[in-house]
Amino acid sequence: MKTSIPPTVWQAILSATIAHSAWHERLQAWCEGRSAATLHLAILREPYLSRILAGRKRIESRFRRDRRAPFGQVKVGDLVLLKRAGGPLAGLALVTDAISRELIPTEMDELRAAYATDLVIDDPQFWTLHAQDCYVTLIWLDDTYPLPAIPFPRRDRRGWVVMG
Repeated sequence: MKTSIPPTVWQAILSATIAHSAWHERLQAWCEGRSAATLHLAILREPYLSRILAGRKRIESRFRRDRRAPFGQVKVGDLVLLKRAGGPLAGLALVTDAISRELIPTEMDELRAAYATDLVIDDPQFWTLHAQDCYVTLIWLDDTYPLPAIPFPRRDRRGWVVMG
């Protein structure tokens, strides 16, 4: 196994995907090193997690003041474990596109207009809170697959982890 996913958690994920052959094969291929995909762990709050799993939110965004993950580390075909903030794993998603770039402060309104429908951000403070951020990563997600609640213990506060 490429990462520090506890074996019992990995087995629970594989067991939960047996009924979905495409996801099961993607995960097996990643685990066995037969895939060029990278596995990521995205920590998500509600209502955004539910919106992604329902297919309503098709773009996950990460605005930052520095270049920490996922900036420049996500590519088409990557696999994303979706984890509820403070809770268990809740689903899987496939990356269909990704953009990481430096932000010019005047671009925030342009980004909001271009991607608002797929970002599904209804927090009126969101754009104000991120007005000073310097970098953005936009990740298009598709083929989402809900998982049963699978406990996944974590000891750090990172919102995005590149698993390998």
